[in-house]
Amino acid sequence: MPSISRRDAFRLTGTGIAVGLLASANSNSAEAVQCGPDISHGDRSIKKAALTFHGAGDPVIATELIAIAKSHKFSISVMAIGSWVTSNPEVIKALVKDGHEIGNHTLNHKTITHLNLTEATAEISGGKQALAKVIGTGRTYFRPSGTSKSNSIIRSAAGKVGYKNCITYDVDTLDYQDPKPQAIIDTCMKEIKNGSIVSLHFGHSNTVKALPKLFSAIQSSGLELVTLSNLLGKP
Repeated sequence: MPSISRRDAFRLTGTGIAVGLLASANSNSAEAVQCGPDISHGDRSIKKAALTFHGAGDPVIATELIAIAKSHKFSISVMAIGSWVTSNPEVIKALVKDGHEIGNHTLNHKTITHLNLTEATAEISGGKQALAKVIGTGRTYFRPSGTSKSNSIIRSAAGKVGYKNCITYDVDTLDYQDPKPQAIIDTCMKEIKNGSIVSLHFGHSNTVKALPKLFSAIQSSGLELVTLSNLLGKP
């Protein structure tokens, strides 16, 4: 079916096909909505990097991590699960108060590659709404759940909800596997470079133990730790 503008559709009124053409055009347009390609890192010429955290787990551990970031004066970005945001609004507010950034990591952290478009859209939209209720806005970055890369369905769902891109990462510390703190540091420092986006997790005590030394190692490498907005620009 050829594309047709809304004006041309109304001009065809009376032919018996105007309504059908317009409906088809609108349907195709809706299906075509898709965000841009994944963003896994920032500008490689700028000596900055972003620590991004999967936002879930024991809020006590999250609070300990926030205190470390505050005492060492560096910023983080938390890709928070919407249901966790709803259950722990004070943790989210504390992060925002300290100048950190909160992003959307879906509502329930389902493996989003297993979902159809309607289901994926509901997960992304639900996470966005949960953030809006706590921090006053849902206009943040989005990271897919249960996958390190998006696919066409995820990008279509994210585009429908209003996101420009999916944020992934180029450094996976594997801290969710609960390695020893030094292993987390070593894995990160082996891969981190200008513009890197690092994947870490709340809810893991060894991540908290590793964080002060990890910060010092990154700082010694000459990289400044910043939020995603500082690294990439406003979402």
